[in-house]
Amino acid sequence: MNNQIHQKTVSLVAALLAVGMAVLGLGLSALPASAEEIPDAEITLSTSSIVTRQWDQVNLTCEWSVPDNSQPGDTFTLQLPPELRWFGAATFDLDTPDGQRVATATANDAGQVVFTLTDFVALHPLNVGGTCSFVTQYSVDPAIGGTKELSFVFGDSVVRVPVSIEPCTENCLPEVPTTAGKSMWWADPAQSELQSILYMPPMASANNDVVVTDVPAAGMVIDCSRVTPRVGKVRGEAGNIVEPYDNEQYPATIECTPQSLKVSWTGLPQGEHVELFVMTKVSDPSLDVYENNGTVTISGEENQVGAQMRRSHASGTGQGTAAATPIPSTSTSTSPATPIPSTSSPAVVVLPAEPTEPAWTKTPAPSATAEQLANTGAQGQAFFFLAAALLAVGSLLAFAGARKHRHRSH
Repeated sequence: MNNQIHQKTVSLVAALLAVGMAVLGLGLSALPASAEEIPDAEITLSTSSIVTRQWDQVNLTCEWSVPDNSQPGDTFTLQLPPELRWFGAATFDLDTPDGQRVATATANDAGQVVFTLTDFVALHPLNVGGTCSFVTQYSVDPAIGGTKELSFVFGDSVVRVPVSIEPCTENCLPEVPTTAGKSMWWADPAQSELQSILYMPPMASANNDVVVTDVPAAGMVIDCSRVTPRVGKVRGEAGNIVEPYDNEQYPATIECTPQSLKVSWTGLPQGEHVELFVMTKVSDPSLDVYENNGTVTISGEENQVGAQMRRSHASGTGQGTAAATPIPSTSTSTSPATPIPSTSSPAVVVLPAEPTEPAWTKTPAPSATAEQLANTGAQGQAFFFLAAALLAVGSLLAFAGARKHRHRSH
């Protein structure tokens, strides 16, 4: 009796294990293939930019490709050289002409750009590749002219790109301004802030009142905590006022809101230079062009000033080819067609040509490696086999228990 109960228990445990293995197998078979770094991706880079000073823009273009049958989620990585820093939007798409996304690219603050394939490559696994273009800044002072070779790290390899360096050697200092004006530039690589300077010629008379207004256009707001007025007689190499400043002697009066700024000085003597630095934040990042206008009034004479800055964009293209699909044969008979005899010449029987093997069947499919099987649901199949084996063991034990019980009952 105890032996019969024991066999029933074993068979029940085996059946439960079989069900659990089957469920686990279903789950594993449904898992997608794991994403990985693409070791054989290829990229070429080029630039026609000429660097003359630090923070000049270096525009780069590329052509990229990945091996056939790369998977969605697979990546390849490009690391900028230390001479360059990323400049512009942190992410961009690489699309087909009809707008299908083939890959996305994401750049971080350290200058690493990661390209990630999308689901597009699952249906178009062949000839996957495209182009890209992006903007960087030359982050070091180019003291020596010539050709500089920049080294980009791409996966396990290095891509070297020459760039022309032509630093200024004669008459490099900016001239003293003769009229009021305004300049503006991006203050950060992410292009979320703009800095501008309103400048003017040195004071021409013995006593001068100066009023500067600044009004940003839509998409920008003034950061009132970062408005910097400067007064002084000494100009540096960049053409701006440098220490010693005369700010305490001729203090500025500042009236600021996010939408407008007014700064005024009174009693500025002849020969004093005046500058106003203004930081604005981007409130609408969707715009391509940002504009900032204002006025500079010196001793009652008003001058209109303005500046605009265009956002730089990174972009790319992608493409891929769908795998060939075999066309099934529609023939249902192997007998040759009956020829129709000609009435003017002896009958000639034309037999159908021997069927040939389609070209797509002549290339043997690559055998799956253990790692591929591990990533494509092979675990699920293995668990199904194990479940079937356990179910069979349970059935045999139950059958044996039933026979023994019948034998004892007789």
